[in-house]
Amino acid sequence: MVDNAPKSKIITVSLLLQEIKKDAHFFDIPNESQDTNVIRDALLKKYHTDTGILECFVDGERFIIQWYPDNVDDKAEELHRNAVQLVKKNQTDRAIQYWEKAYSLNNQDVDYLYKLGLVHYELKKYKIAAKYLEKAVHICPIHHRAHLLLGINWLKLRNFEKAEHHVVESNRLNRSNIRAYLNLGAIYSVQKRFNEAIEMFNATIQLSPSESRAYLGLARIYSMLSDAEASNSYFKKVIELSPNTPMAEYAKRSIQETSAVETDVATSGKKEDQISKGADFYLSGDYRVSSNKYKEYLNMHPSDDYAWYLLGETKLRTGELNEAIDCFKRAIRLNSNRGLYYKSLGIVYHFLNKSKETLEFIKKAIELDKKDAMCWTLQGIHSLNQKKLEAAINSFNLALKKNPNNPLVMYHLALAYIQNKQKNKSVELLKRILTFEYLVPIKNDVKSLLSSIDSTP
Repeated sequence: MVDNAPKSKIITVSLLLQEIKKDAHFFDIPNESQDTNVIRDALLKKYHTDTGILECFVDGERFIIQWYPDNVDDKAEELHRNAVQLVKKNQTDRAIQYWEKAYSLNNQDVDYLYKLGLVHYELKKYKIAAKYLEKAVHICPIHHRAHLLLGINWLKLRNFEKAEHHVVESNRLNRSNIRAYLNLGAIYSVQKRFNEAIEMFNATIQLSPSESRAYLGLARIYSMLSDAEASNSYFKKVIELSPNTPMAEYAKRSIQETSAVETDVATSGKKEDQISKGADFYLSGDYRVSSNKYKEYLNMHPSDDYAWYLLGETKLRTGELNEAIDCFKRAIRLNSNRGLYYKSLGIVYHFLNKSKETLEFIKKAIELDKKDAMCWTLQGIHSLNQKKLEAAINSFNLALKKNPNNPLVMYHLALAYIQNKQKNKSVELLKRILTFEYLVPIKNDVKSLLSSIDSTP
């Protein structure tokens, strides 16, 4: 059934006349023009879309632009509501199926596309997310939330030109969202457009004076500019606003020593800045350069346990597993109370397929309250390797409590049930995996395992 009340799905933005007139990127309108009809027509032209209905009207000093679909499909809406509930229950794969079905019933509704983009972004499937979000902003060019998420998504994919385009568009359509300013600051920082980045972080602080991320962005810029006094003041602000957080820990490690001699300050700043630069290169995927930066930092600070951990993570990414083990063990010797270090060490031994060592360090990580899905999964896999079936099943079930739709955990739990002569439970799990999408490699293993179960007398 098609609903005749499409305005229930309306998307609205409100733009100030003065904001429009001073933004050269909006459209080609002479600055001296005061004719609101000219501006209205130009806005409708800029945001024209062949899908749905676009309207614009004047309300005092503001232009109100609205978009809504031609129709609303009741069956699609029911699927949409069900998908929202499934996400709340961590049944993400089923939710995706519902939204895709809803979109097939009504391909004008940007709600479904936005949600599909959002859920794939949260799953770190950035290329798939981009596909849905690009469709959303094509259908509804004033969808500022879709533009913002698409820009952040392109930032993850290191496409800074597309990232900037969409975040700027989101900012034009909604000047009050601090995430747009923060992400523009990040984009400009990476591109070394420092004046623009500083402007964006300052705009964030004007909107939200206690936003630690903006102060951290400013601190890092001034650190790169070798202005130790300015960077330190912003790092201290981060510590003040967000104590006892990873951000504050990072800020504490980044504060530079100041000296009366200017050259000494610059030299000290360069040394201290290596850990910050190492993090930048790590995030961009350049693990070799990141590793070198951490090494330079550790030459000056060999007792920094967290820096040894960071270096170990780069070695893990480059496949230098023995070097990674050495780094993580050094971190543990310096600070034996961080579960994170034991977890990372357990992961390395997992890659080396050494069950005894994996279990030893993962168990310690769990004792230190690192009770996440990864730890329970690794404990389950290597308990299964050592034929400790009850321990393996218990660990896998704990992992599924953290993430109920993890196909890797479900597959290994099915293997454990087979060995424990619980065939029905195994088959149930394997069939559930086959309902998931985008998991072709593991589906082949699942099908083979199901065939072997069926052929067993």
